[in-house]
Amino acid sequence: MPTPRIDALEMFKQVASRVDKREFAHVTRQSVITEIGIDSLSMMQIVGEMESELGVIIPDEDLVELTTVGDLCGKVEAKITA
Repeated sequence: MPTPRIDALEMFKQVASRVDKREFAHVTRQSVITEIGIDSLSMMQIVGEMESELGVIIPDEDLVELTTVGDLCGKVEAKITA
């Protein structure tokens, strides 16, 4: 049975909005994480919630490489299709 396609960007926006208590509608895959006001603690919470919802684990060493929202989306999508 094929894995349902998730929209990692939409999921990021929803989770980030819950964690940071503000809207992220303007965010794109090219958005730089620090420039949209997400600090490292919030980022860890966002990643943790996405991992829980999707049943995947993104290794901590992969997280230090993240600069843009698209970087995170790519890691999430790679884990889902793996």
